[in-house]
Amino acid sequence: MNANAADEKQLTAELKRLLGSIESFFEGGFNKLEFWLPDLSAAFQESVQNGQKLSGNQLASLVKERATQLLSDTEVDIYGAGYCGSEALVAAGNPLAWWQGENKTQLASSAFGPGQVEVDIRRLEWYRVPAQTGNSHIAGPFVDYLCSNEITLTLSKPLFIADEFMGVACLDVLLETVERHFLPELQKHVDLSLINESGRVVITSDLELETGDKHPVKASPEGAGQFRVIASETCPFLLVQRLATS
Repeated sequence: MNANAADEKQLTAELKRLLGSIESFFEGGFNKLEFWLPDLSAAFQESVQNGQKLSGNQLASLVKERATQLLSDTEVDIYGAGYCGSEALVAAGNPLAWWQGENKTQLASSAFGPGQVEVDIRRLEWYRVPAQTGNSHIAGPFVDYLCSNEITLTLSKPLFIADEFMGVACLDVLLETVERHFLPELQKHVDLSLINESGRVVITSDLELETGDKHPVKASPEGAGQFRVIASETCPFLLVQRLATS
């Protein structure tokens, strides 16, 4: 093996280890939601079996203890947690039962902005994609005007009872948390970016890019040969490094 091949092999191994650490971080969040789902299902079961639906206040009372416990969990650095009920579960009131921040404050409404515009929560990506696919999802990074006013990634996991979609359990991780955990390692490599499945930059050491930018590897697929790409097998992320040109 020549020196260039050995260097490439070592670099690829380093990037795979970094991506593995990122995968473990997000898998830790999904594991918390997975552990939570049977508890939620049992809590909702009686109402569903009786053909009754919950009000927003009733949903909040069933979710509060579990959500605030999740916020107290030190294994995963979570900013917010809660549950958004489907129309099959919640008949009236706010379908989002949500708590956030160090003080575990409850989100009072689904409105935001100067005019307090009401948001159709069920059209947002973190709800809509699991509802359509039946799969877990990571939405973002996006500016979360509804909850934190911070750049956020939302992990959501659907709940089904008797094959009927009942909503999503979800948690928020702030971008600054992801940066704190992984940006120093990313910055050890030149022009390296973590991008999501839409090709948007999550974090990067590439000085030509910022969080939220469309990465050129996705914007111009014909130029893919100009990048080193390592795909995650468990999360919707790619590590992409711009290759030096002579």
